[in-house]
Amino acid sequence: MPDRPKKKTPPKAKKFDSSSVPEDAMLHDRRGGPWRRNQGGADALAKSTNPDRNPAERQVKKERRKRVDPTTFEKQYTDDEIEFMNAMQHFKMQSGRSFPTYGEVLKVANELGYRKMLAFNLIQGIDNPTARSEGSNESSPKIT
Repeated sequence: MPDRPKKKTPPKAKKFDSSSVPEDAMLHDRRGGPWRRNQGGADALAKSTNPDRNPAERQVKKERRKRVDPTTFEKQYTDDEIEFMNAMQHFKMQSGRSFPTYGEVLKVANELGYRKMLAFNLIQGIDNPTARSEGSNESSPKIT
């Protein structure tokens, strides 16, 4: 691509000289009139649309729903959940990716020993998760 010289910013425009305009020409400056804010027409308009309400009364805005950060809640994670979260954090540190793909998440779960199960056994496992025990040295049970 050939290098083209950059266009310079045009010099500032000269101030308008009204003496250069013919005598019979009509000039109109829109900015010369009164401010619309000071005319008081807004009060009359507000009164005509809702006669029961005082025009000075402003409509109160609804407060926006604040998003709740789920990490702020105290939750007792199971040993399996902690092991998975640690494995995902380790994967993110190694790969340098903050947001792994679904395939990468499945790869980490597979490396932890998780395998695809029948639907009945999976639902039964969700209903009875193993609770996190303090100080237990035995390894977490794996779904096989």
